[in-house]
Amino acid sequence: MELKTFENLYLQETKTVLKSAFFREGSNEVFNEWEFAETVLRSDGYVPELCVIALDGEAVIGYNALTKAVIGGQSGLALGPLGVQKEYQNAGVGSALVRECISRAKELNYSWIVLLGGGYYTRFGFESGKPYGITVSDNEFDNEHIQIMFLDGSAKNKTSGKLVYCDAFYDSDGNLL
Repeated sequence: MELKTFENLYLQETKTVLKSAFFREGSNEVFNEWEFAETVLRSDGYVPELCVIALDGEAVIGYNALTKAVIGGQSGLALGPLGVQKEYQNAGVGSALVRECISRAKELNYSWIVLLGGGYYTRFGFESGKPYGITVSDNEFDNEHIQIMFLDGSAKNKTSGKLVYCDAFYDSDGNLL
C-alpha cells in the first residue's frame, strides 16, 4: 500500500471507493460521502496536501481529507470523510490514512483536528470536545460526537466555542449537512 496526495485524476476512483465504504440501500443519492468528496475540492477549506489517498498498485483503495475549520475564532482542521474500499476494510488502511493526515497537519503547524465520530478515533489520540465547551449545533446528539486532537498543547486553553466547518459542510441555507 502506498499513501499519496490526492490528484484530480483519481477523482472518479475515489468516489467509487467512498461509495463502496458508505453506500447502504436507501442512502441519500443527493448528499453522500462520495459526492461530498468532490464538493470539498471546490471549497474554501480545501488544503491539497491534506487530502490523501491509499493505493494498492494503481488502484485507489482509501481516502481521507482534512479541511479548514474554526472553533470560537481559533483556526484548525476537520477530519473527513474517511473511507476505505469494502474489500480492504479492517486491514489498517484507514488507520494509515488518519496517521498520515495527522503527521502532515503537524508538519504544517496546525493546532488541532476535530471530527464528528465514534470510538474508532480515540486510538489516534482524539478526545471528547465536551470538556472544552466545543459545540457544532443546538442538537445535543451532534455535540456528543465532537472529538478533538490537539497538535499544539497550548491550544487546549484557547479552543472553545462553536465549531464552524468550511463551506462544503453546509447546504445552501447554511445548515450543517
